Amino acid sequence: MEPMPSFRLELLSKHSIRDPSLGLNEPSGLTLNRDGSALYTVSDDTKAIFRLDLKGRVSVADSFFIGLDDLEGIAISRDDSELLVVQEVTNSLVIVDLNTRRERSRRPLSAMTNYATIAKHFPDLPDNKGLEGITVNADNGHVFVVKEGRPGLLIELDPSLTTILSAKELKADMGFTHPKLKPGKLDFSGLSYDSKRHTIWIASDKGQCLFHFDWERDAVLERLDLTISMGGKDKQVRKAEGVAIDPDRNRVYVVSDRDAELYVFKLHDDS
Repeated sequence: MEPMPSFRLELLSKHSIRDPSLGLNEPSGLTLNRDGSALYTVSDDTKAIFRLDLKGRVSVADSFFIGLDDLEGIAISRDDSELLVVQEVTNSLVIVDLNTRRERSRRPLSAMTNYATIAKHFPDLPDNKGLEGITVNADNGHVFVVKEGRPGLLIELDPSLTTILSAKELKADMGFTHPKLKPGKLDFSGLSYDSKRHTIWIASDKGQCLFHFDWERDAVLERLDLTISMGGKDKQVRKAEGVAIDPDRNRVYVVSDRDAELYVFKLHDDS
């Protein structure tokens, strides 16, 4: 049996990205473009998509308004031509063309083939535990979305966003546990596909951590606390709502909804 990987996160820098004049107050999703040179985020109180450099500076010319609010997650397509955003209140996925900056299509989960297999987890009266994070599998174009809780659910969609291929409850026996949280209290807020390891990194707001998840083996490989050292004291990232991994450079980018900060970590692989 292969030895379990052993990862460490080292905080390299943190950057305030709050910009009330642009409406960037509560960053709630994060994605990295294909060459690793720029990030995109959404703010759940503003109808806009923001492009940032790797130090969190907003490019106003490359940011734009769209006719959607309550945006919770964002992912970029494999060819950098589209952004996929998640609207939690309707549990819908919206495709935005990056060239025209227009909405191309809107796909509610409930309209997808095989929705009946997961419908029981989505009450008619939304319980504010809907879709939060999204990422694209760079190997096959499949899309993963995560339901925040009650229960945490990782859902795999086909590239056209018309069919639910499979879904998995994120359970304790897979490794989704936290020493400071009771079972059922853990939540899931962000996703990033790791094209080097063919795994998924899942952020938890309440857990203040990342789970490194192997979809094929149904197993958490490791839980990494999102620790930031401040003046000699260790603190945790508050409300980590978005994560983006750059596996080629071993960088992990995390945004805090509450503090509107971008954290840049180095991912050390000690295995």
